[in-house]
Amino acid sequence: MQPPPPTDDDGAARRRDEILDAALALLEEHGYRDTSMLKVATRARASKNTLYQHFPTKQALFAALVARAAAAMNADIVEALTADEPLAPTLQTFGEHLLRLLSGPQSLAINRAAIAEAKLAPELAQALAANGRDNTAPLLARYLARQVAAGRLRADVPLPEAIEAFIGLLLGDLQVRLLWGIAAPPDDAAIRARARRATERFLALFRA
Repeated sequence: MQPPPPTDDDGAARRRDEILDAALALLEEHGYRDTSMLKVATRARASKNTLYQHFPTKQALFAALVARAAAAMNADIVEALTADEPLAPTLQTFGEHLLRLLSGPQSLAINRAAIAEAKLAPELAQALAANGRDNTAPLLARYLARQVAAGRLRADVPLPEAIEAFIGLLLGDLQVRLLWGIAAPPDDAAIRARARRATERFLALFRA
């Protein structure tokens, strides 16, 4: 059976992704301030009219870039936190997904841009917060609440405190050092080891 022919919507979505890919590449190379809409259009081989049809402002373009990165991460995180797996492997898998995202070049470029433009373009940081921690924390909170209800985790610790503890054990100062450019991104073995240690220490503190 032949697949259905591509539609106009498919073409528009593909063009939108091409523009976002171009914006991300420029962001990594030049930072937010020196990435103009004209440069994005040129890199994406798009007319200015096409670019502005998809993204009316530079802020809207980079907010969409943040949202796309978050959507990809949240799909992995939702899968990890809803899988029928024991507590420790689930937390470790969640930690690995989060570490891969936060230590990746896309996340680092977006975070650096949000920090650099926090005063002049606060909407970029707001989009990052809304699509990042503010989106991920409730997913983890619901999972941990189910574990408390099942008697696997302590019920006397507020969930925000437990979440902060796990994220702290997982990241430490790694993300800050990566943003400063004074640490190398961890490879897969280092990510797995770091997530395993964070899980073990978290469960030592909070297991019922």
